[in-house]
Amino acid sequence: MTSVAVEGAYARLGDFRLQDISVSVESGEFFVILGPSGAGKTVLLDLIAGFIYPRQGRVLLDGTDISFLPTERRHIGYMFQNYALFPNMSVYKNIKFGLRYTKLADYGRRIEDIMELVGIGKLRDRTPTTLSGGEQQRVALARSLILEPNVLLLDEPLSALDSRSRDLLREELRDVIDRFEITALFVTHDQTEARLLADRLGVMYDGRLIQTGSVHEVFDKPDDKRVASFVGMENLFEGVVVSQKGGIITADIGNATIEAVANDERGDRVVLGIRPENVTVMLEQVVSSARNTFNGTVKQILYLGPINKVIIDCGFMLAAYVTNISTETLRLDTGSEVSVAFKATGVNVISKGQRSRKTMPR
Repeated sequence: MTSVAVEGAYARLGDFRLQDISVSVESGEFFVILGPSGAGKTVLLDLIAGFIYPRQGRVLLDGTDISFLPTERRHIGYMFQNYALFPNMSVYKNIKFGLRYTKLADYGRRIEDIMELVGIGKLRDRTPTTLSGGEQQRVALARSLILEPNVLLLDEPLSALDSRSRDLLREELRDVIDRFEITALFVTHDQTEARLLADRLGVMYDGRLIQTGSVHEVFDKPDDKRVASFVGMENLFEGVVVSQKGGIITADIGNATIEAVANDERGDRVVLGIRPENVTVMLEQVVSSARNTFNGTVKQILYLGPINKVIIDCGFMLAAYVTNISTETLRLDTGSEVSVAFKATGVNVISKGQRSRKTMPR
C-alpha cells in the first residue's frame, strides 16, 4: 500500500487556482475530499494523477517526489465522473483497454476475475450504451482496478446514479477497494457519502483545503464557519464572550446569550454552531441538564420525510429537527408556542480572536 502527500502545492487549470494545498493520506486510507461544486476537488485529483503539474510545492508517493513524473509512470488509477467508457467496445474490451501497454501473460483470467468481483461477469459482451448507470459504474471501477494501482482516485463516481443505486453501490465500492488494499481519494459534494465512506476527510473551498480530520471532527467540531455551514450546522450565530467560568463561556449573540463549553476569554469574538438534531422542542420548559433554554414561536415547518425541520423564533431564528411522531404528539403547527433547549456541550465554538475592549458589552 502507498501513502500520498501534497505539500504546499499551487497549481492552475485555466482560470482556476489551487492555493497552498497540503494534505497527507496514509497507506490504505479511504480519504474523502468534500466540498461544493467549483471548489477545486477535481483539480486536486488531476494534480495527484499528473494531468497538471504544480507551479510550487510537491506531490509525493511513499515520500518520493513525483511532481513532474508522467501520468503513466505513477501507477495511479483514475475513475472519472462520466466513467469515460468506449461506447463501441464491449465490457470485456473496455476493461482490457487498460492493459494495452502491459505484458501480462494471463490477462484474460485477470479480466474474468475482476468482472466477477465487481458483479459484471454476465455483461462481458454488452456495450456501455446498453447498460444501466450502476452497471457502467462497475465497468469503470473494474477498468480502474485491472492494473492493481497503488492509489485510486475517484471523481464523484456515484453522482450520476439514482438514490437507490447509489445507496447499494456505495457499500460495494468501499468493500471492493478494501479487498484490493488500495489507498483511495474520493471526491464528492455529498455529505452522506462522506460520512459513510471516509476514514478521514478534507473540506475544500475556493481552491483551498480549509479543514481535514475525522468524520466526527469535521461534522461535529468544524473550525471554520464555511465548513460548519456546508456540513449542516444550520444554526450559526456570531457573538462576543461576556463571561467565562470553569470552561463554560457565556456569549452575547445580540438578542440572547448562549452558554457553551470553551476556554475563550471575555471580549473574544466567536461563532456558535448548533446542529438542528441537538435542539429539543417541548411545549413548556422542564428541568434538565440543558444550560440553554428559550421560549419561542413556530414560524415554519418543513416536511422532509420521517424528519421535519421546525423553524422557531426565539428572538433569534433557530432550526430544530423533530420526528413526524413528535410533531403530531406536540401538535406543532405554525404559530405554536414552544420551548426549546440544547446543552452547552452541543454548541460548537469557532474562535475568531479578541475584539476591542471598548466595544465589549458591559
